[in-house]
Amino acid sequence: METGTLNERIQIYEPKSERNLTSLDDYELSGSVWANVRAVTTRDQMRSGIDIQSGQITVLIRYLSGLSDDCLIRWQEKFFSIDNLSADRHRGEILLGCSYSGLNDNQRITT
Repeated sequence: METGTLNERIQIYEPKSERNLTSLDDYELSGSVWANVRAVTTRDQMRSGIDIQSGQITVLIRYLSGLSDDCLIRWQEKFFSIDNLSADRHRGEILLGCSYSGLNDNQRITT
């Protein structure tokens, strides 16, 4: 991974407990990291056979232990849930497939 490609700052929020996660009050800020964030285009989705949904992104970060698909990613004032997580310890990176979670800064589900 080239360091210069990690040009976006994202925040990672972890759940406080295993209960129903319906608001930002159920999460706490774990930290922030540099990432390479790319919006998934409709063409990319059609090519890979993924159901077309708006608000999907891919996020590439350096390897980070403890990251799970229960966490939220905050990027550009929006919160994204992690749909899939592909860790490559040999290369020292994690690729995240994320979609807009419906949570906003007002703490409530909007979708």
